[in-house]
Amino acid sequence: MSVPENLFRLGAVPDFYCRPLVYGIEYPEGPALAGLSFETAGVNAERLLQDELDAGLIGPIDFARNSSDFGLYPSIGVASRYESRTAVLCLHQNLRKITSIAVGVVTSSDIILAKIILSEKFEQEVTIVPVLGSVEQMLLKADAALLAGNAAFSSPWNGPKLDLVDEWTDITELPFVHLLCAARKDKQQEEIASLLLSSQKQGAASLSLIASQHARTFTFPAEVLEGQLERYEYGFGDEARQGLGEFFRYAFYLGILPDVPEIEVFG
Repeated sequence: MSVPENLFRLGAVPDFYCRPLVYGIEYPEGPALAGLSFETAGVNAERLLQDELDAGLIGPIDFARNSSDFGLYPSIGVASRYESRTAVLCLHQNLRKITSIAVGVVTSSDIILAKIILSEKFEQEVTIVPVLGSVEQMLLKADAALLAGNAAFSSPWNGPKLDLVDEWTDITELPFVHLLCAARKDKQQEEIASLLLSSQKQGAASLSLIASQHARTFTFPAEVLEGQLERYEYGFGDEARQGLGEFFRYAFYLGILPDVPEIEVFG
C-alpha cells in the first residue's frame, strides 16, 4: 500500500494482538500523521533496510540479524507470559518424542522459540518441514504442527498441544517478546517515537472497542477477543528487555545466532 509523501510510513503486522499497538494510528483523533501497511514481520524488516518504511514492527530474530543497522523505539512492543495462545505446537495423540515440526506461515522467531523449548525442556533436536494446510494435513508430514499469531488463537484443533510461551515463562520467569518497533539507526525520528507511544497508549485503553471491531472477522464473541488481548503486555520495559536478551542468549547457545546482539534503544 502506498503512503502519501507527507505521512510517516509505518509497517504493522496483521495479527490481532498487534492492533492495540497501532490503534491510534489506524483511527487517529485528528489529522492522520502516518500511513500503515500490514505485512509479515520479516517483510517489514526488509522494507526498513530498503528505506521503504520509516518504522516497522519486527520480530526478535529480524532485529538480531540486522542489529548493526537497526535501533529500537523505546517503550514500544508486544510481549506475553504463560498461556498466551500465540505460539502453539499441536501434537499427535500419545506422542512420546518430537523429531520434526511442520510449519506454515510463522516467523523465524516462532520457529526458534520452538527449538529452544524442545532443546531445553525435552532435550530434543527437530527438523523443520514446510507445510501449508490444516493442522491435520501438517501432522501427516511431521510429529508436531507449529501455529502462531491468528492461526494459533483461532485454530479449532482439540488435540494435545504445547503452548510455547507458557513453557518459555516456566524456564525463564520472563515474558516472551513477540514484536518490537525498529528503524534504521540513521532514520530514527522523535516525532515517530511520540506518535507510536500515543497510539499504543490509546490502544491499550481501548481493548473492548478493538475486540468489538474484530468480532465478525474471528466469529468469536467480543468478550472472548477482549480476554485474548488482555493476555498481552504492550510496551518494552525492563522485564521485556531481559526476556529478549535471554532469548538471544539461548539462540546463540544453540548455534542459531552467530553472536548475542546488543539491544540498542533510541534516546
